[in-house]
Amino acid sequence: MKDNNPTIKTVIDAAIASDRFGMNALFALLISYPEFLGLGDSKPLEKLFGPSYAKKLLIGILRFAFLAEIVKTPKIETTKFESRWGQRLSVDDPRQANFEECVEIYKHSVTQLIDHIAKNPEFVEVINSFLKKTQVAYEIPLDYKNRIMDGKMHVVTNIDWYFGDSVKKVAKLRDLLLDPSTNPHYELFAHVYNKIQVKSYLTDRVLTGLHKTNREKRWETHPESVHFALRKTCQEVEYTLVKQIFSFDKVPADLLKIFKTVEKDEILDIPFRCPITLEPMSFPQFEFELLSPVHGKSSFQVGHLNPLKSINGDETFGHTAKNISWISSDGNRIQGSLSLKETRSLIERISENYKRFSS
Repeated sequence: MKDNNPTIKTVIDAAIASDRFGMNALFALLISYPEFLGLGDSKPLEKLFGPSYAKKLLIGILRFAFLAEIVKTPKIETTKFESRWGQRLSVDDPRQANFEECVEIYKHSVTQLIDHIAKNPEFVEVINSFLKKTQVAYEIPLDYKNRIMDGKMHVVTNIDWYFGDSVKKVAKLRDLLLDPSTNPHYELFAHVYNKIQVKSYLTDRVLTGLHKTNREKRWETHPESVHFALRKTCQEVEYTLVKQIFSFDKVPADLLKIFKTVEKDEILDIPFRCPITLEPMSFPQFEFELLSPVHGKSSFQVGHLNPLKSINGDETFGHTAKNISWISSDGNRIQGSLSLKETRSLIERISENYKRFSS
């Protein structure tokens, strides 16, 4: 039976249930409802960002407040959008929230952003950078304050905008490196960002354990999963992987100049070496391989230095900037599922054995 007086909740539920869900289409439906328009005054945002970018920003807030993109079971092949109150999130799931809680998050996020910008107008430039050059769809600097595994995580008291130095550097590097007018190596870095997008923001395919996942946003997978990471942490991972490239052997001077506009006082340790083999990572070879790829072959890979096996608060064992690196294909094969310490210990034992026993 058709609902002749649908509410925001029923509109969202109907959109989620449809075969062809789209955020733009959902937003277009919702803005025709005074009930939705009353959740936040968008006029200040339109003045600050213009109608087009204000729309993108509000869609990002809507996406974060009301929805999650959860892996489909039982095949664990693709993800599908779900409302925070939907059947695929049980009441004891930290990611679950009722409709009223989602409304509060949306209203709070709009109001808080306007307050932030009133005090710090430079935040407009940071947000514009994310709206122009996104690494994941609907990307905005809005995140959880804390990872909560026992209790409710998706609540208004645990939501905040973040505009620290790290996120500003992420935005600035994207602006410079993904603009052909400022970066002579633009084509290379278009490939670079595509390559590190998955490694920074999305989960690998995990078919074992309690929390199976595949290509979920890391901040939307279950917080008890070792593959979970806050959005801002994922951006720090991106920054680390991009920054390491500037230390590759024979990196061009014009690229170093770009980096110095973002990190004026940073002293780079050149050449950057594979953490396993300690062989230098060659920029010319890296550029050649990314611009002339051979399917199934890559000498440059991204990996965790220590496997994601436990949640213990140690940043060197989670999906963090301290536990991520470019690794050579040889190093990746040698390491397998070992930690960096275990791998280096193994190599030392093998080396000693060769010295003692090889003829």
